[in-house]
Amino acid sequence: MGIELRHLRAFDALGKELHFGRAADGLQLTQPALTKIIKQLEDEVGVPLLVRTTRRVELTEAGKVFLAETTSLATQIGRAVERTRRAARGLRGDLRVAYTDFAINGRLPHVLRDFNIAHRDIHLDLVFMPTVHQRVAILKQTIDIGFLYGESSHRAVQSLRFDEGAYVAVLPASHPLAAREVLALSELKDQKFVFGTGESWSIFRSDVIAECRTRGFFPDIALEATNSDGIFGLVIAGAGVAVYSSCIGNLPRQGVAVRPLSDLSTTLPITAVWERGNRSELLGTFLGFLRRWIRKAGSAAGP
Repeated sequence: MGIELRHLRAFDALGKELHFGRAADGLQLTQPALTKIIKQLEDEVGVPLLVRTTRRVELTEAGKVFLAETTSLATQIGRAVERTRRAARGLRGDLRVAYTDFAINGRLPHVLRDFNIAHRDIHLDLVFMPTVHQRVAILKQTIDIGFLYGESSHRAVQSLRFDEGAYVAVLPASHPLAAREVLALSELKDQKFVFGTGESWSIFRSDVIAECRTRGFFPDIALEATNSDGIFGLVIAGAGVAVYSSCIGNLPRQGVAVRPLSDLSTTLPITAVWERGNRSELLGTFLGFLRRWIRKAGSAAGP
């Protein structure tokens, strides 16, 4: 008979749920049908994969190994099937696009929307990825193009300035400094700060800290968050103030006050980056569209 995709999917679901009823519901099968599929799989593998009792299901040691080895395989096969079906419908393929918080809160959604309308035969596989991880993923070609914070000087990549923001202060709406229309970063030196975590926000974090030190102080970091929503939530809760990009203006949010920082003229660039040797036809199509979109939008970005 051989092991089929249905066997792998069934075992993956049961291995994660460890409950025949819930796994069967998730697979839209009856419990007897799921039991039959798992029995076929065990017969094919030749060893027990599960220990069944009247109350619970457990993986055997062999079952744990089989689950770890086949989970990614089932995902890859499912992705291959879906891509094949899309190809049969006339889709040319997938373009893997990564983005950061700053990018997706700026102009990027408009570009992606317009590209989807113009090129319905290309599927954009979108994934959130911090800048530091995008730089690695580009070189490994696990993504085709990334929209990241800052510039990239690596000789193996090419880049295109896509968007930019300005430094702003984000304060609780009730904060005394929120009564001011404009602030200076130096005026925040006695405040508690909320920062993005070092792992995900390392580059922007380093830039902000450098600007603070230029003004004679090191920010007193009270709390950290992994994403923008977490940063804003902590600010609203009164944990501190934050420095962010002006793209926050595209995110209406109650409970915070956003003020320009007059002593910071440095812009915050969002750059499209791709591997120089990537000859993908889909990437070429996307880059051509992106350059035309930037020119039409009146951007000062270079070629």
